[in-house]
Amino acid sequence: MPVSPSSKISFGIIFFIMIFVIMVNLTTLDLKSVNAQKGSEVVIEKANVDEKDKLVVVSNINLQNIPKTGMLKVVGVINGEGFIKDISLDKFDETKKKLKVNFVMNKDNEFVSAGKPDEFFVCAYHLKDFTNNHNSLPYFDCDEGDLAGSDATTISRLFNAKSLVYDKSAYYYNMKSPSQETSFATLEDGYTSMEDGYTSMEDDEYATSNSILDNNNVKQDYNNKNTINTKEEDVYSNNSNKPVKVKIIVPMDDKKDAQKIKIMAMLKGQIKSEVIEDVQKEFDKIGGYTIERVFAFDRNTDMGPIQIGDRFHACVIGQDLNPPEGSECEKKLIKYLDKPNPLAAR
Repeated sequence: MPVSPSSKISFGIIFFIMIFVIMVNLTTLDLKSVNAQKGSEVVIEKANVDEKDKLVVVSNINLQNIPKTGMLKVVGVINGEGFIKDISLDKFDETKKKLKVNFVMNKDNEFVSAGKPDEFFVCAYHLKDFTNNHNSLPYFDCDEGDLAGSDATTISRLFNAKSLVYDKSAYYYNMKSPSQETSFATLEDGYTSMEDGYTSMEDDEYATSNSILDNNNVKQDYNNKNTINTKEEDVYSNNSNKPVKVKIIVPMDDKKDAQKIKIMAMLKGQIKSEVIEDVQKEFDKIGGYTIERVFAFDRNTDMGPIQIGDRFHACVIGQDLNPPEGSECEKKLIKYLDKPNPLAAR
């Protein structure tokens, strides 16, 4: 029996509605997997990613003292890969106390096969005000540690109450203002004046000691932390567009047979890298076994201008660096805006 035109139209409408409902459900599932809010916790992860046979690093970010405004930039270098995630906090409920950011990647790549105790780092920067970020050192925290293993989930912690990462940068930032006569000699590159009191993740930026806090009044509530202003007479003009440079030094005397390495550097949310395809050829070129690379970073970033006291990280990655580690990372504070800041990365 022939189908009437009105029946054809009805079938078409029903079919369209079915397809629409299916697509809406799929989209909703995808969004939930990206930004799932459960109780006081928010989870950020890629949608529809199978973590089986992958290397997984979970960054637990404490939001208790973080105002739910502005943006949180989470960056990391893990297993030779760079990650940058921009997370808007404006839609987060004030009751949210914890943010979990999942980093998932292949265990093996062209540079290295992940394993314990390969090193990595993750940092988070919070910018509250997008229009007035040129005269302050935005609140941030970093965690450098070792992978728990290729088959285990590694946990990183940021904005822990005992973290002194930001306090050290803020202290150096303030002490280097021309109006301050106090020397910063007690907190040099290795931070040897402060002993570890908190050894989780082997991060030397955690301590139970309150000496730096008591002496310098640096540890304050978050709102004060985020508004440490440049002194009026600060000679390091924030209007400068000159790039800030870091020089990564890679001693290789103990790895003279290495074939290929990758050098990575991160400064204020920017990641730079270079691959040395033929290490032996590089040795011949420089006539030695210490490789150096200079990376230039834009002074003005979406987190505000790079300042004296900002912290930068560097990692060297290569299978031939094993043992002890296929990925080795180090960190240091920015001391110069007009010349390269050196850092030995292994």
